[in-house]
Amino acid sequence: MKLYFIPIFLILSVATQAQNQPAQLPDDLRALVQQANANYPVLKQQQQQIQANELRVDITRTAMKPTVSGTASYQYLTPVAKATLPVDGVNRTIQFQPNHNVNASVGVGQTIYDWGRTNAAVRQATDNVQVLRRSLEITQQSLAYQVAAAYYGVGFLQRSLAVQDSVIRTASANVRLLATRLQNGDALQYDVLTQQVRVKSAQNRKIEIQNQLERQLAVLTYLTGNPTPDISRAVEQFTLEAMAGRTPTQTFALANDAQTALTGNKDVQLAQDRVRQAETDVLVNNLGNRPNLSFSGSAGFRNGYLPEINTPRFNIAAGVSLTVPIYSGKRYQLQNQAAQLNLSASQYAVENANAQVRQSIAQLNADIRSNQTRLANLETQVEQSQKALQIANARLRNGVITNVELQSAETGVEEAELGRLNFQYQLMLNQLELKRLLGEPLF
Repeated sequence: MKLYFIPIFLILSVATQAQNQPAQLPDDLRALVQQANANYPVLKQQQQQIQANELRVDITRTAMKPTVSGTASYQYLTPVAKATLPVDGVNRTIQFQPNHNVNASVGVGQTIYDWGRTNAAVRQATDNVQVLRRSLEITQQSLAYQVAAAYYGVGFLQRSLAVQDSVIRTASANVRLLATRLQNGDALQYDVLTQQVRVKSAQNRKIEIQNQLERQLAVLTYLTGNPTPDISRAVEQFTLEAMAGRTPTQTFALANDAQTALTGNKDVQLAQDRVRQAETDVLVNNLGNRPNLSFSGSAGFRNGYLPEINTPRFNIAAGVSLTVPIYSGKRYQLQNQAAQLNLSASQYAVENANAQVRQSIAQLNADIRSNQTRLANLETQVEQSQKALQIANARLRNGVITNVELQSAETGVEEAELGRLNFQYQLMLNQLELKRLLGEPLF
C-alpha cells in the first residue's frame, strides 16, 4: 500500500501545483475527433441541409434570368364561322377559322425590374444558409468537446481502476495476514471479517468504476462511429509527464473582458445570425407589394390566317407588362407586422444568449475556484494521511497498533488520493467547458 501510493502522491502533487488542463491534444484524441467529424450522423445531416439551401440561393437568383419554353397544340373546332360572299361575281363560302387548328411556338419571358424583390430573396436565402452553417459549427464544436470529455473520462477511470486495484491488493494481503495471525492467536475474528468487508467494498467500487468506463467507451463509439476507439494514451494524461506539460486552469475575468466571451461564443453568434435573418425577412415583406415589370415574346407557326386558313404561317408576338398590386386584403400589412415581431423576438434571443453566457461563465468560475480550493485542502490532507500511515506502519512493526487503526490510516490515504484525482479531473473538464463557452477551437 505504501509503496504504491508514493508514486501516485508524486504524480498528483505535480498536478496540484499546475492545476491544469491539456495544452496539447494527444494524437489518439485528435484521431477520435477527426473520426467523429467524418462519421457523426448529425453532421452529415446538417451538411446535406446546407447544400440543399445553397442550391435554393441559386434557384432564387434565376428569377431575373430569362425563361424559354416551347409550345405545340392542336385543336379541332366545329362548327366554325362561315359566310357566303360574292367573289368575282360568284357566290363563294368563306371559312374564317379552320376546323383543325395547329400552333407551335417558342416563347421567352424575363423580368426586367422587380424593385429589389429578387435581390432581397437572394439575401434571405443566403441568410438561411449562414444560420445552417453556424448550427454546423456549433455541432462540430460540441462534438469535439464531447469526444474530449469522454476521452479524458476514460483516462480518469482507468487511473481510478489502478488505484482501486491497489486498494484490493492491500486489503487482500491484510486478510491473509490477519488469517494467519488468527490461527496463531494474535488476532481476532472481528479483524479478519472487517478486512474481508473492506475487500468486498473495494471490489464493488471497482465494478462501479468499470461500469462507468464501459459507458464512456459506449459514448465514444457513438460519437466517432468506431466500435473500438483508440484510447491507448488516455491514461497517460494523468501521469507525471503529461501533467507537468499543462498550463494552469484559470478563471475568466468576465467583468474585464466580457466582450471577448460574447463575441466568440457560438450560441451568441447564432442568435446574431438569426437577427440578420429576421431583418432580411422584414425587407422581403416590405417589398412584397412592389410592382413587377416583365417582357414576354414568342415566335412560331400557326394556321388560321386568311385567305389560306389551313396553311401554317410564321408569326411573332412581343410585349411588355407591368403588374401593380392594388388590394390584397391587408395581407402585406399583416406579413410586415409578423416579420417585425419575429425580429423583436430574435433581438431578445441575443440578449438572452448573452445573459446565459455570462451566467455559465460565472458558474464555471465558481466551480473552478471551488475545485482549486478543495484540491489545495486535499493536498494537506494527503500529506497528513501519508504521515499518519507511516506512523501506523512503524507502530505496527512495534506491535502497538490495532488492525482497525491501520485500516483507518490506509483508508485515509486512499480516499485523499482518489479525491484529489477526482478534483483534478473536474478542473480538466472545467477548462474544456470554459474554452467551449469562449468559442475557442479544441485544437
